[in-house]
Amino acid sequence: MVVTVIVGLLCLTGALFVLVSAVAMLKARDGLSRINVLSAATGLGMPLIVAGALVQDIATNGFDWVDLVKALIAVLGFVIMSSVASNNLGRAAYRSGAAIDPATRPNELAEEPRTGA
Repeated sequence: MVVTVIVGLLCLTGALFVLVSAVAMLKARDGLSRINVLSAATGLGMPLIVAGALVQDIATNGFDWVDLVKALIAVLGFVIMSSVASNNLGRAAYRSGAAIDPATRPNELAEEPRTGA
């Protein structure tokens, strides 16, 4: 019973992060904001769901180091992918000329790079 509650809390909390990110994407005003909103889903939501699946697997089949390593690789993959993909998608959206909300601050891509010391 306790394991079921823990798995349920982990998975529902992760799903809640994904749902909140989806709703926030609908309300975002520009492409950069929509890309930024994804970080909660991929950085917190999906790892919580993976953790819930791991706890369920341990309760059902017993502990296995291979499953733990797979789960850790998946979580690290989500976190790394989230930051790299968000950065690249944001730069691509900006360079494509997509409209940006005037309230987006700071806008370092619009500034000329500084040279020298």
